[in-house]
Amino acid sequence: MTELLTKASGSGSANEREKRNLDTAYRAACECIVLLKNDEILPLEAGKTALYGAGALRTIKGGTGSGEVNERHSVSIYEGLKNRGFEITTKPWLFAYEKKYRKGEEEFKRETRKKLLKHPGSMMENLLASYPGTAADPVTDRDIKRSDTDTCIYVLSRQAGEGRDRRALPGDLFVTEEEKEAIRVCAESYKKFVLIINCGSQIDLSFMDDMEGIGAVLFICQLGTQGGNAAADVLLGKVSPSGKLADTWAKAYSDIPFSDEFSYLNGNLNDEFYKEGIYVGYRYFDSFSIDPRYPFGYGLSYTDFEINAGEVRAEGSLVSVRVQVKNIGDTYAGKEVVQLYVSAPAGELDKEYQSLAAFAKTGKLLPGEMEEFTLSFDMADIGNFRERDASYILEPGDYILRIGNSSRNTRSCGVISVGTEIILSRHHHICQEWQVFEELKAPARQAEDFAEGEADGRQMNETAEEVTRIQMPEDAFRTITYTYQTPEICKDARVREFIKKLSVSDMVEIVVGIGMFGGETRFTLPGSVGNTTSKFWDMGLANVALCDGPAGLRIQKRSAVTKEGKVKMIDAALSVFNMMPGLVKKTVMGDPHKDKVIYQYTTAFPVSGALAQSFNTELLYEVGKAVYEEMKEYGCTFWLAPAVNIHRNPLCGRNFEYYSEDPFLTGEMAAAITRGVQQEEGYYVTVKHFACNNQEDNRNRVSSNVSERALREIYLKGFQRAVRAGAKGIMTSYNRLNGVYTPNSYDLCTMVLRNEWGFDGVVMTDWFSTNKGLGDNALAMKAGNDLIMPGGNYFKKEILKGLKDGRIQVNDIRRCCANVVKAIFDSQIQKEYLDSDFELF
Repeated sequence: MTELLTKASGSGSANEREKRNLDTAYRAACECIVLLKNDEILPLEAGKTALYGAGALRTIKGGTGSGEVNERHSVSIYEGLKNRGFEITTKPWLFAYEKKYRKGEEEFKRETRKKLLKHPGSMMENLLASYPGTAADPVTDRDIKRSDTDTCIYVLSRQAGEGRDRRALPGDLFVTEEEKEAIRVCAESYKKFVLIINCGSQIDLSFMDDMEGIGAVLFICQLGTQGGNAAADVLLGKVSPSGKLADTWAKAYSDIPFSDEFSYLNGNLNDEFYKEGIYVGYRYFDSFSIDPRYPFGYGLSYTDFEINAGEVRAEGSLVSVRVQVKNIGDTYAGKEVVQLYVSAPAGELDKEYQSLAAFAKTGKLLPGEMEEFTLSFDMADIGNFRERDASYILEPGDYILRIGNSSRNTRSCGVISVGTEIILSRHHHICQEWQVFEELKAPARQAEDFAEGEADGRQMNETAEEVTRIQMPEDAFRTITYTYQTPEICKDARVREFIKKLSVSDMVEIVVGIGMFGGETRFTLPGSVGNTTSKFWDMGLANVALCDGPAGLRIQKRSAVTKEGKVKMIDAALSVFNMMPGLVKKTVMGDPHKDKVIYQYTTAFPVSGALAQSFNTELLYEVGKAVYEEMKEYGCTFWLAPAVNIHRNPLCGRNFEYYSEDPFLTGEMAAAITRGVQQEEGYYVTVKHFACNNQEDNRNRVSSNVSERALREIYLKGFQRAVRAGAKGIMTSYNRLNGVYTPNSYDLCTMVLRNEWGFDGVVMTDWFSTNKGLGDNALAMKAGNDLIMPGGNYFKKEILKGLKDGRIQVNDIRRCCANVVKAIFDSQIQKEYLDSDFELF
């Protein structure tokens, strides 16, 4: 038998890397928390405190499915408060809930086992399932009297995850009557009442409209392993909250455009029509004068800041604004986020009121302290796509610059005037619509509406005439005309020489993974979700491991190596294994008492939806760097993250994995993570899910029907910025895009990625997305999808069948094979294998 190679640790104690990364996770969590409301009751003092709610002991650190992380331990709100000196006086209530939760969880496991035995084919659905939790008990007069305090915290929690969208029902988007009553009782009974929202996306807060006594609202999202400590420090004022909302929170779900047509709500799960077009999030609320509950970019602090715009300059197409920020409070230090928006002039194309063009976060400013910095953006990046001639353009007129700290709190600071139409780039059409539908258009606006911005209550108080005006010269831009052709086969001499030795069947082995739960590997990373083949190890090609993300590196934290050399999990890496009958568990699980135990403890960072709220690209780089260190320690080559799909609707089950409703913020966050992970050659991000994977119900078959303009301006921008940052991996999505499965889309995988963006890495499928009846494996090769994951014999046969019937050519396979081989040759595992630097079992 071939000996296994691994980099797993032989010790279960925390090493220095783990301690460093816990600190990074803590600092990130602190900056992700958004203070939504504060009637001067925060910060609190550590003392007697009543604590209620399902999320108090069972704080949700991240969503379910592939986005989970198997960390050593996560700190709950209860534990974090205790760590910081709070005396929790409602332990009887909390422990009664814990008992109720465990009973419900055991019943859930029993019912799931029955389903698995009756319907083994539902395995994948159950892989993604998790116990939904138990409704919290009422808060009674007895509980309040026993709590012996005037301070109360209620933690309102929700869970969501891969494979299913959230529901517009009580217990999910809406609070239940029981929760509402418990919150009402607490708000009336305690002098200081704080509501903490622990959810990967929004919860409808309309119940607060007729409820008094809620003194503060804190949105912690899902903060990973250090969430409880970070929340406690914000509550105490040791850290002043500096998070800003990465999404607009509507007053009512019905305020969101076409909200009743999302996913399952209209009964059509085969077609999703993106009728709102470019009007996603604040673009809609600002353009249609809909008052949100909380606007995009909003978040309170324990201090106040003064933001002043200074010199506005233009050098070529680059526009810059000098900004001065001062902490004008007298007690607390804090950080502020400055946001720069641009309002484009009215013209031929329908336009949103404004769009985010730049942002920056200050350092920690003491009372009276000031910081200056420059915000800049390229005018070429804010052009609009005109479908009639497939061109990005800047229309003539005034581009109003707006500076502030949320989309609804800005003032004009400059005007960039464009005298004539500028054609920025010429393209071929992509992903053409296959069904006709009417797209939303904004109300007609005059140029003065954009300049003044006061009629609908926005705090935009300076007119364009009172600020710096700059005429943009026409020669500041160079029109790019893209050419479209099938990319050449990788020119790397090592790769070409290696491929010469391969038969067609050999190449197919390389472009297809070896399976999710099976297949022999020479290098083994326990808990990796996929591997490339080991069949060519003796020819000089290592196999590499691919691991889930994006809240951290998802692998097994403890594994057992049997006498026969097999690696088995000890702790269930996937929730379904907890549901298995005893005999099955005995077969797939290892025994830590008789087998050799290896350890792989990783860090659960705040989910992407939380990280975006930091508005801190330097912090995101540090998170990426921390993930890189864990990849290096354990031997992961492809990290399946960041995920950059847009928050089109708050009910998307995977919003916690994605960053924002805004494509620019999304792209900047993803780019920072990418630079952090890929700081050393041979470690790769895999940006996903390409593209328009914005719902989870029927995700394998639904067609996302979207106009080319909305596709390019909203849904592809985040991917583009990550590719600009050097991303070496892209994962196509499950869904169809305008009727075509994304792995089979030549438009996406070649025309956009390689011809327009210059991508030179590996494109891979999402797991099983080319299974029978879904995407075509042969056409995936032709389209430029290099690696079929997780793989298996069926996929190989389909590719060879496609070659035989003429759907693809040998060069299609050769091109994809070369891209995979190049990535492996550049990987650290390949280099370490050549140096024989492995521990042998």
